[in-house]
Amino acid sequence: MTADAPPSPPVTPPADLTDLIRAGEWRRAAATANVLGESADLIDVLQTLRVMQDEIRARRYAGARHQLATYQEAAADLQHPLAGELRLYVHPEAVLEALNALEAAQRETDAPALAQRLAGALAQPLTRAEALNAQGVLFAMLGEETQARAALDAARAADPGHYRALTNLGNLDLEAGRFAQAETIYRDVIRLAPEYDGGHHNLGVAVRRQGRVAEGVRYIRQGQRLAMKRSRDDTQAEVKEQFRRNPNLKYLRLAVLAVLALIIFLALRGAGS
Repeated sequence: MTADAPPSPPVTPPADLTDLIRAGEWRRAAATANVLGESADLIDVLQTLRVMQDEIRARRYAGARHQLATYQEAAADLQHPLAGELRLYVHPEAVLEALNALEAAQRETDAPALAQRLAGALAQPLTRAEALNAQGVLFAMLGEETQARAALDAARAADPGHYRALTNLGNLDLEAGRFAQAETIYRDVIRLAPEYDGGHHNLGVAVRRQGRVAEGVRYIRQGQRLAMKRSRDDTQAEVKEQFRRNPNLKYLRLAVLAVLALIIFLALRGAGS
């Protein structure tokens, strides 16, 4: 008598693409479109929105603007039943204004003025979480923990993958001396974003405050390594955006390189004579 074969695990049906688009879950939407065998054009558009969301979460506005331009060009030619749904959700001109407002608002120190400046960003699904996060950070700087937590919780509700908003919630616990709670949050941050330098650094601080010095130093050093990598990536992205905005810079760069090459040639020629 043979043993009965174990039951097959239940098959989870793919999520509905329309619901994922409306929820702004671009990573899941792109993966689901791929599983469903949707057109390459649709998958590319969803992947572009996924990358743009990642850039906004990381506060890389140059990269986000680049992805927005790529999305706008691809979406204009998209022939798919969901194209209309995407156009309802993502308005390129409004998103661009929101990104510019977020970038300019980084120097704002007055809470009502910040709310007014970020009104457009709060109204756009792609930028709402980052705008709420910015408000939460300012409230925290002003010592308003209750308001800071409310804004950061709202940011997480708008975008559960917003790891910087989660980090800032951990920072509230860290500043209040709740080191174990902060440690738990920072570990969740690293699970969400393994390459985020702030998560590793702050986890190291929380661990050290609990007396585990050697472990804390390891996390802090990892955070420093990731911060250096991020700085290089951000610099490259900013340079690329400058070239996109002003094509003449490309020719200026070539001219500078040509002059340097000539100087090196003449120096070598002189040394050999």
